Amino acid sequence: MVGLRSYFSGMALIFKPGVRRFVWIPFVINLLLFSLASWLLWTYMSSMLDSLLPTWLDWLSWLLMPLFSIMTLLLVYLSFSLLANIIAAPFYVYLARGVERHLSGELNEPSNNNSVIKEALSIMGLELRKLTYYLVRAIPLLILSIIPGINIISLPMWLLFSAWFLTFEYMGYFFENHQVMFKEQKTHMQSDRVNHIVFGSISLFAVSVPIFNLFSPAIGVAGATKMLVETKRY
Repeated sequence: MVGLRSYFSGMALIFKPGVRRFVWIPFVINLLLFSLASWLLWTYMSSMLDSLLPTWLDWLSWLLMPLFSIMTLLLVYLSFSLLANIIAAPFYVYLARGVERHLSGELNEPSNNNSVIKEALSIMGLELRKLTYYLVRAIPLLILSIIPGINIISLPMWLLFSAWFLTFEYMGYFFENHQVMFKEQKTHMQSDRVNHIVFGSISLFAVSVPIFNLFSPAIGVAGATKMLVETKRY
């Protein structure tokens, strides 16, 4: 499966010459933010889970507590990952360029004459737009996911949408290099939902794994770039 193969290819790609130099600054950003996320989980997760479970549902704690634990873990790490992606977005654009150059031996550089600062601001503005797109859809699903009974349906939907969005996020840096518009990016994402959700599901799991999640966004960017370069569906 393309999505699965592309993600694991990303693990090797981020250490290739001409690529790895774009990994270290995002690594430091992730280290700072994920350290804060881990501290928050360590300090508040137990009390947070207790507050989510009403006393009259104690008899269902064996089922609901694991669900709430998974949801809390993914929510916290995903939130910090999305924040880290906004801050590190300009570096991920260069990472996507480095991967594309490594894979194809050539790269059509963007034709605009913007300064580095203007380009960075433009990229971060696009990241904020993507984040707004995500939050408008994810927050209602997340709210429904804390309601017993309804969360049987809404929680899997939130997880699937979050997985799909992570692929959208990681492919976006390649699209930015090729000046593919936001609407066209969404159209592309709908063209191969299965592989995109598979790729995003692995990425979502990777974000929740301590230490590995320091590199997981860079791996996601490299793997998504490889998938687009190989399929040439853009």
